[in-house]
Amino acid sequence: MKTDSTFTDQFPEEYLSRFFNGKLDKDEIMKLQNWIKSSEENLSEFEAYRKIWLATAIHFANKKFDAEAAWEKTISQIHANESGKGFIYSLKNNRKLQRVLQIAAMFIIFVSVGSIGSWLIFSSGNIEITNNSCQVFAPQGSKSQITLPDGSIAWINAGSRLTYKSDYNLNERMVDLQGEAYFDVRSNKEKPFVVQTSHLKVKAYGTVFNVKAYPEEKTIVTTLVEGNVEVEVKNNTNEIYSYTLKHHQNIIYHIDTGISEMPAEKETGNENASIKKAEVRDEQIQVVSDIKPELFTSWKDENWVLEGVALDELAPLLDRRFNTRIEILNDTLNKYKFTGTIRNETLEQVLVILRLTTPLEYQLGKGFVTWQLDKELEKDYFRLLNR
Repeated sequence: MKTDSTFTDQFPEEYLSRFFNGKLDKDEIMKLQNWIKSSEENLSEFEAYRKIWLATAIHFANKKFDAEAAWEKTISQIHANESGKGFIYSLKNNRKLQRVLQIAAMFIIFVSVGSIGSWLIFSSGNIEITNNSCQVFAPQGSKSQITLPDGSIAWINAGSRLTYKSDYNLNERMVDLQGEAYFDVRSNKEKPFVVQTSHLKVKAYGTVFNVKAYPEEKTIVTTLVEGNVEVEVKNNTNEIYSYTLKHHQNIIYHIDTGISEMPAEKETGNENASIKKAEVRDEQIQVVSDIKPELFTSWKDENWVLEGVALDELAPLLDRRFNTRIEILNDTLNKYKFTGTIRNETLEQVLVILRLTTPLEYQLGKGFVTWQLDKELEKDYFRLLNR
């Protein structure tokens, strides 16, 4: 296979750097693909660079990071994996790989302050990098942040998993989401950014939006902050229904109801179009306008804003945020709602706040909390309301 001499004579570090930033044009991408396919050595070097790039692109919301110490650990880890499943070439015998590591070291030094982490930080299972994909997981009680290879940024909520293929941004920009994530997408009109969930697909070109799709919940909520996004839902006959969200709208898909019950639809475009515009039906899909985006996105910020959240809906949110398990012993509590802003409070501080605003009695255990109705406090609560 004939390839560009620029790619065969030396390591294409400039092209790779621009590729991972989403700045290559079509001709350059084709040259890079040809270079990767031309030899096993080139493929291995590309994989080595990709792993380092992914490592330096990923970071936690907690931005305390010692770049020098992390780099020393990275070198130690590479030596330990020379004969295993990590980097397959010896550092001593592969000058090109040494060059890759030097570039990565420079990258870490230049951009580490408050912005990156190390793949070693995720060694406990928060990130898994294979030859085919990268998977980022935010455990209960934590949040993660990642800069994708095209420069788009994703904040990942607790108990969530984001996966994308190793060739992300080469031909397409697609991520798979289980849980919740907030996306700030870099604009690229030729390559839509696609979020795939269990029941629907969200497509954007350059915008800001939030998707909440936890497997254990009965709804999937897509919230638009800036720009516009297209939400596609497939029914049982593989017809795709499309909804376009506008500024400060969100769409709620009710999983149990099922898109197969969708009412009469309207064609968009020609008669053979495979994507249709469906009428909105409240019990299946809700499109809500004039929302307050912070109520759906502030989970990632220092100030977490809540408004009119029923206690049975608040419990799982606190479960994830504080890595605990809350059991509600009295269903009467579910009619009470909480409005407020949670900043850096501990779980116990939040429970104290809840007790001040609702007739809630709680018991703290190791890894769990029980909520029950305080009947005496409920009497006082109603007396205050009736004044």
